Amino acid sequence: MRLEDICTVFTDGDWIESKDQSESGIRLVQTGNIGEGTYLEKEARAKYISEGTFDKLKCTEIFSGDILVSRLPEPVGRACIVPEKAERMITAVDCTICRPNESLINKEYLCYFMRSKTYYTRLLGNVTGTTRKRISRKNLGNVELQVPAKEEQKAVVEQLDCLVKIIDSRKKELQLLDNLIKARFFVLCAFPINWRLSKSIP
Repeated sequence: MRLEDICTVFTDGDWIESKDQSESGIRLVQTGNIGEGTYLEKEARAKYISEGTFDKLKCTEIFSGDILVSRLPEPVGRACIVPEKAERMITAVDCTICRPNESLINKEYLCYFMRSKTYYTRLLGNVTGTTRKRISRKNLGNVELQVPAKEEQKAVVEQLDCLVKIIDSRKKELQLLDNLIKARFFVLCAFPINWRLSKSIP
């Protein structure tokens, strides 16, 4: 099936210029918030529009559970699920909003597919641009994928969730070890005499 065919909503975000933005209001989610399978919160850089601007520009609201796809690098086509947020949200024009048809496909399964080599390989032939790569919404929507039974999708998601937890745990361990090395290096360089003395003590 085509990607567009398994979504109840498949459309681009809104063209929001600097003059349209405000200090607070409805959050503007941008390509920089989209990681590969992960939503990247960047509160310090958050941008907003007012409700009046939302109505005036007839913006499309996004919701928790929607999948946002960046049509710009890097890499082109990366996607993430919109998390639970207290504030209302819209997204920028270079992002495509995919609202999966839950009767056909699990949103977590779809997001995992959009992290796969198969997905990126199918995208590659439709990417345009020489200096700055991008993909059109039409070409993105034409990406083909297999849609197994919901039970099989659930099983795949559960297995991949376990792998992600293991990877995240290992990353935290590596970060702690990296911090330990940095701290130890400082001690050895700042107090070389003490280090030599302690080394000589049996």
